[in-house]
Amino acid sequence: MLEAARRPRYGGELRVEMRASLRTPDPTEIPEDPSALAAQRLWLPAVFETLVRLDDHGQPQPWLATMWAHDTARKSWTFTTRKDVRFHDGTPWPPAGGSIVFPDDRPIEQILRELAGARNAITMRGADGTLLGTGPYRIAKWDAAKAAMLAAHDSYWGGRPFLDSISIQMSRSLAEQSNDLQIGKADVTEITLRDLRAAKQKGTLTSETPPMETLALVFENGRVPPNVRQALALAIDRAAIHNVLLQRQGEVSGALLPRWLSGYAFLFPAERDVNKAKQLAQQAAPVSFVYDRDDPMIRPIGERIAVNAGEAGIILRPGGNDVRLMRLPITSGDPWLALQDLARVLKLGPPATTASPYEAEKSMLDGSGVIPLVQLPRGWLLRSGVHNWPRFEEIWLDAGAVP
Repeated sequence: MLEAARRPRYGGELRVEMRASLRTPDPTEIPEDPSALAAQRLWLPAVFETLVRLDDHGQPQPWLATMWAHDTARKSWTFTTRKDVRFHDGTPWPPAGGSIVFPDDRPIEQILRELAGARNAITMRGADGTLLGTGPYRIAKWDAAKAAMLAAHDSYWGGRPFLDSISIQMSRSLAEQSNDLQIGKADVTEITLRDLRAAKQKGTLTSETPPMETLALVFENGRVPPNVRQALALAIDRAAIHNVLLQRQGEVSGALLPRWLSGYAFLFPAERDVNKAKQLAQQAAPVSFVYDRDDPMIRPIGERIAVNAGEAGIILRPGGNDVRLMRLPITSGDPWLALQDLARVLKLGPPATTASPYEAEKSMLDGSGVIPLVQLPRGWLLRSGVHNWPRFEEIWLDAGAVP
């Protein structure tokens, strides 16, 4: 009987809430807001698929394409497409033939990485203008920046997903999410890293990723001189932020990409040197500083940064836009794709693919236009009976958890 209860079952609606707001489901439109970008990268692969998908280690795996081969001159690549793939309205894909030819003489690693990117997802407009994909869920309703409903794609090539539907409530504060989970109006809600440990100790069902977010100071304009930026980087006590405010969760880092992803994060310095910071910051003008004061995790970190800056002789004044404390999303298991999205968020030019990932990241950090502080996992609270979150094709609900 116990084994039967643990066996995946079909049916039910998963109710999810999040702070981010997504205006459109179109994967070709890249949100400027970092939280919206992170949400897009998490959700849209369940609706819109690519020829190639990256696994948890960033390695390309066949998806809508099952194999690929180059011609004798190595000037083009032919991708063999998967059989029995249909758009959400039943239209077969691809429309003709069983292969797609790409005239491209670049190394296959670059081509596969690019094809795995969200902007290369396979989409089609339906007769009514609805955006269609081939994924396990289709868009049943979309209320821009407010709510969405995803319904199971019954003809999905990988087999119908277990859930009947997923409802998504956007623009929900952490307090609203917590309340809705407690009264049974939500099944999955976000939680700050600061509160994650306490939730675990209480026995609450949780889900946690590796570090998928870099907390960083981002300079919004050129008014802050390079010496003051460097002084601020040296003044911040990252260890205290990590040990005390974050309760040793996440990782201290001076890099944009986390260690698990790049392997070279240790090459970017993160040590504190208040004396050198004082020397660099002599007679520094006040710097305006902004952060989300409604975020229960961000606010104490922002306050600690202001204190650390004052110890080096740098006055951080609230408001303005000289420097902003931001959450920068890590959106891919591939360093290049992750850096490309970070460059978009930071409003930088795309990293040069001719360089190594380390060289590309170093060029993004040169000049201290951004100061990484710590890297954080993402966490969720789950209602009892939710299984396999956030692997959308595999999520299922116990019978007692079905609303």
